[in-house]
Amino acid sequence: YLMKRTIFLVLIAVTIISHGCSDVSPDAVDLQVDFSWEGMEPCGWGIPEVGIRGVPENTKYLVVDMYDHAYFFDHGEVKVIYNGSNIISRDPLKKIYCPCPLGEPGRYKITVKAIDENEIIIGVGSKERYWPEE
Repeated sequence: YLMKRTIFLVLIAVTIISHGCSDVSPDAVDLQVDFSWEGMEPCGWGIPEVGIRGVPENTKYLVVDMYDHAYFFDHGEVKVIYNGSNIISRDPLKKIYCPCPLGEPGRYKITVKAIDENEIIIGVGSKERYWPEE
């Protein structure tokens, strides 16, 4: 009985999760994402400019967010109009809280999603770096 119940609950969870991801295109591409902490001050607002490659032509927006693995904390998200550049400048990224590790170096992941005019995710990529970098 316990095994059947566990399988049933897992199937329900998979169904819920898969419906939550319905806004991702099955043809979504992998974006190459890069950034550096050089020149950044900790514990303030703003993250460095982000380099991206492989952005699909029909991208209308880019969504950038940063996640802190040490404290399971989302530092914020920004949606910008895609202008065809391979660089997302620092200006719109000032709404994301910069790393603020306590003690040991923290591990942070910046993710970029390419979104088309129908609000479908057509590309995703991310890069992780430690702060301070080792």
